[in-house]
Amino acid sequence: MQTDIAALPAALQTGFYPMAGGANFLLAYGTADSTHAIVFVPPFAEEMNKCRHLISATMRQLSAAGYSCFLLDNYGTGDSEGDLDNAAMALWRDDLHQLLGTITAQGYCSVSFVAIRFGTLQLFDLLNHYTLPVPVKRVVLWQPIFDMAKFWQQFVRIKVAEAMASGNKLSQKQVEQQLQNGENIEIAGYPISPAFFHSLWTAKLNYPQQLQHCHLCWLETSQLETIAMPVEKMRQQLTAQCQLTFHQLKDEPYWQTAELASANQLQALTLAYFTQDSTA
Repeated sequence: MQTDIAALPAALQTGFYPMAGGANFLLAYGTADSTHAIVFVPPFAEEMNKCRHLISATMRQLSAAGYSCFLLDNYGTGDSEGDLDNAAMALWRDDLHQLLGTITAQGYCSVSFVAIRFGTLQLFDLLNHYTLPVPVKRVVLWQPIFDMAKFWQQFVRIKVAEAMASGNKLSQKQVEQQLQNGENIEIAGYPISPAFFHSLWTAKLNYPQQLQHCHLCWLETSQLETIAMPVEKMRQQLTAQCQLTFHQLKDEPYWQTAELASANQLQALTLAYFTQDSTA
């Protein structure tokens, strides 16, 4: 049952808050005089474990610059209640929308987003289902995924590799057939239910109309000297729809490195993007 936003505290602080499915964990860095909120939309599964320290560090830097920052762990992930196999895209979308309603009720006049990897899919889905109560000023994308099929293919590849390492053959089609048959599967320790799998394909991922008049910053990390063709194609598509700033950083892939990466340039560019214009 969704909680009335009026029942929530006067100022959002780090802690657990009742959402549609259960208690979700919210990480918050606020400033008393801020009227602009920056909401971070997290990556998925193990990628969140690799990125959490970077997100927290960036939130602290932005808070010191005068912004209030929020990160909601999706139901069934991180420190939030529930298990992933009981989650769904619609539930995550509704929880995030509830958070934005609470932020608006507390006097914030505008919002920006930092979406990381899978978080781009989640953000676009949110904005294609809901009209937000406050204007969206800016959006920063860290290594965005724009295609749900590509996300799923990359995620299932982990399961296929695990099977190969143990001497078994497994294909993406076989994994999907198991889900179609009503079986739960486990990928890298994360339980995936048929309901969660099917919910991925209900997401609306076209470029949201609400973003057509806001600033968009895409921070792509690559070891390549040039921009990869799929990235360039998407960059051209976005340029035709919004005000786009694009940076390609030659650095290690922080979302999948064996050891936690520093990604200092990524953090610095994110901070600069918000602070260069005080009206952001």
